[in-house]
Amino acid sequence: MSSDQEPRNPGQIRQQLKQVLFRHLQRILRANFRFAPETCRHNHVQLIGGTGVYVGVCRWERAGAKEDQRVSPRGKLCDSRVFGCTNMAGACKWWEALRTKEEIKSEFRTLMASGNRGKIASLYPDVAALMWVLDGVDIVNAVADVEQELDPTSDSVSSIEDVNPGALLNE
Repeated sequence: MSSDQEPRNPGQIRQQLKQVLFRHLQRILRANFRFAPETCRHNHVQLIGGTGVYVGVCRWERAGAKEDQRVSPRGKLCDSRVFGCTNMAGACKWWEALRTKEEIKSEFRTLMASGNRGKIASLYPDVAALMWVLDGVDIVNAVADVEQELDPTSDSVSSIEDVNPGALLNE
């Protein structure tokens, strides 16, 4: 470290940790709420006959509908790897996010609270480095602060309508 730089105090490092946690959680949310076959709750990968080829297929079904009353794309090919299917999810009225915002936040909170630095480091090396510097930091409270910033009343991601796809390409 050069002599003209002051060492950072723990408060500054804690703030940096919160910013990094916020960016990671927001990125996960944006990826989940992106209109794509692989992010739809109803899309299931199935084997085509004995070909060894797997494709995404829509499995949406209206509750209680009989076979002849079904008005859905059930069984229709919906796979972004297949030519002609890349934009299907964006136009599909049955698209539903794979996980809810609360499920994602809970999984993220559970991982951070686990204290499993090896797993955290493999997924988020920058978070693990900051945790190491702040040995003993209360990561659960840091995640809770970040979750408050991502609540539905804020300007952050709460649904697919809040996601700017152009911004994702710039990250």
